[in-house]
Amino acid sequence: MLYTINTKVNYMSNNVLLITTGGTISQERNDLTSANINIEIKDNNIFSNILENYQDYNINKIHIIDAYQIDSSNLNPKHWEILVDIIYNNYEEYDSFVIIHGTNTMGYTCSALSFALGKCCKPIIITGSQVPFGYYGSDAKMNVENAIRMAGQTQCHVRGVIAVFGSYIITGTRVKKATEFDYDAMKTFNTRYNLGRIGRVIRFDRKAIDTHNEYYGIASKKYELVINSKFKMDGIISLTEFPGMNKTIITNAVDDGKVEAIILRSYGAGDPNIALEDTYDHFGSLFEYLRLKNIPIVVTTQAPEGIASMSVNLPGVLAQEHGAIPAWDMSMESITTKLAWFLAKKFSYNDIKNSMTDNMRGEITIPSEMALWGN
Repeated sequence: MLYTINTKVNYMSNNVLLITTGGTISQERNDLTSANINIEIKDNNIFSNILENYQDYNINKIHIIDAYQIDSSNLNPKHWEILVDIIYNNYEEYDSFVIIHGTNTMGYTCSALSFALGKCCKPIIITGSQVPFGYYGSDAKMNVENAIRMAGQTQCHVRGVIAVFGSYIITGTRVKKATEFDYDAMKTFNTRYNLGRIGRVIRFDRKAIDTHNEYYGIASKKYELVINSKFKMDGIISLTEFPGMNKTIITNAVDDGKVEAIILRSYGAGDPNIALEDTYDHFGSLFEYLRLKNIPIVVTTQAPEGIASMSVNLPGVLAQEHGAIPAWDMSMESITTKLAWFLAKKFSYNDIKNSMTDNMRGEITIPSEMALWGN
């Protein structure tokens, strides 16, 4: 039975494909450097030990395959394509997919898979750990078991990409690594998008899940999926603005011909340096230069909980008039992967300007909804 929006169903996942990619969970200590290094998983013993009681979670069968074994800091878009291919090729044989992933770039992978797998009606659950399996205090067993609990739960069916980490259940385009130390390392970027909490019991926010599910679909067959798994990251530069920043750093890069899009982490509500006087070499002419070059620039904020509406202060308003695109409440992970996704699809300058603020997978609160939240 497929989940219908706003209708409660009793959906049981029976067969789970668990995909390993490396990450902290499978690391061991390098005696020479005292750093964690990835090891090749032999016969999947790590996960076989963790999942020995999986039938307690309404699971009939778990099959484990290795996609690759890397530290997630070394991730690139080719790794996302491998994951999409695995899910696509096995889509009809499994009811849900669990991906074991490193924490450093987990937010990017969650966001990328969210965009790549259109109309997906099956749960794709991403998890990992802060401490390698077998170390004292490891959270590996708990996180993997919780991901399997989500795969087999019968209370509320979740479509598409989510992360289950620590005690949080997070929609894919809102996953953010908040700390390198705490067990609850992954947090929801903008807490109103928590799908639920997981502890002794699973507590769902059904309204949030209904909203999340609307961005996916009801593809029960793999040919019904809408697959767009290419991401062009190499044409993007991402910069953080600071007082006195020289705009020629950006124009020189653009003049080299390799830059196709820019992300600028600016101030406040998305307020770059656009002076009203000509007493300093400000960014006004930069935005105009980029517009003439058809180079989209997306402006976000350095404020951790800020919203880059670019409509609060005059610098933001002027920047928009010169062609800057407001990021609103998108995370850096979603901004980057979404922009790279558009570039890979060969979107024009105007297409990107018009589409960056479209809400495709729950990654952005559209301007008309902002008023409802009082922002």
